[in-house]
Amino acid sequence: MPNPPPEAESAISLRSVTKRFGEVVAVDALDLDIRPGELFFLLGPSGCGKTTLLRMMAGLETPDAGEIRFFGRDMSGRPAHLRGAPMVFQHYALWPHLNVHDNVAFGLVERRTPKADIALCVDGALARVGLSGYGRRRPAQLSGGQQQRVALARALVLSPSLLLLDEPLANLDAKLRNEMREELGRLHRETDIAFVYVTHDQTEALSLADRLAVMDRGRLMALGEPAALYHRPPNLFTSTFLGEANQLPGAVREAHQAAAIVETPLGPWAATGGPLGLKWNDRAVCVFRPEAVEPVSADAAPGGGAPGAAAPVGNRFGARVLRVRMVGATVTADLEASARGGGVLPLRATWLNRPGPRLRTGDSAVFAVDGGAVTALPAEDGTP
Repeated sequence: MPNPPPEAESAISLRSVTKRFGEVVAVDALDLDIRPGELFFLLGPSGCGKTTLLRMMAGLETPDAGEIRFFGRDMSGRPAHLRGAPMVFQHYALWPHLNVHDNVAFGLVERRTPKADIALCVDGALARVGLSGYGRRRPAQLSGGQQQRVALARALVLSPSLLLLDEPLANLDAKLRNEMREELGRLHRETDIAFVYVTHDQTEALSLADRLAVMDRGRLMALGEPAALYHRPPNLFTSTFLGEANQLPGAVREAHQAAAIVETPLGPWAATGGPLGLKWNDRAVCVFRPEAVEPVSADAAPGGGAPGAAAPVGNRFGARVLRVRMVGATVTADLEASARGGGVLPLRATWLNRPGPRLRTGDSAVFAVDGGAVTALPAEDGTP
């Protein structure tokens, strides 16, 4: 693809893009703009439409309605190989009868690039992904991570302005996935290519993305920077899909522009994350992350700190510890909070795994959550 026109503001622009498979609406009138050079993630559960959307960008599926533009140019009717947006597949899609050099060179050969230029370009692409000297090997002689690097080199050698990635790390083991995640981040930083990356792995999206879109059942549920969506989710679906979230249902007793008081089973809770158009007596849910929960009773300060030293001023509740699990750098506790009027509510807390006294299974303590860590969301949030 030729260089994008200077007036183009979006690398990819989608307007009312719709795709149906029989009675199933895979993508539902979706609007989206992806900026030049950004690392953009499409995130959602299996079947949410993210891969279908990516395949429509690539030209492998045809929208039933709507418009797709690359740098201002309409892609309607343009075949995949003329879009300038190579796709890296989950299963690598390497030619088993070709060696690494010829796999990487395939697109350049199709473009009838001079042989001397092909050799230079392939060597450069292999060096960029850390595979210098691997040109004579066949795919069967490579590890899964090396095959994925070949697939990346095959796309990068075309010098695209856009790169589409469909769950490229899904087939790798956990250690290799972490290594390749760092490699992808490095590759993106070294180029001016817009990466559009499909995954259902929240860790990949939160750790790599410049921006991300959360999808569910063909619809766009949230769009923004990872930290903003994690700490201030716009709806209940996003709050629970992007990591773990505690939820307290209730009714709004006070609503201001940047704060709300919600009457919950644990008493009145202050929330300064929102509210999103809440008003008095609306049904609402207070959402907060496990890492926002701190023990404040005298015998339960984590990490050996002074009792209550790290306790924020805010919402408090008494709870019994049902189970404690060490997960590497963190400790997670499942809590049983005592509700007003009887009954209990399940909640979760997470702390850094520091040496010293800590809560154990069966302990009871008072816990606190700062109002700044609580987001008040409508109980009916428009989730499809």
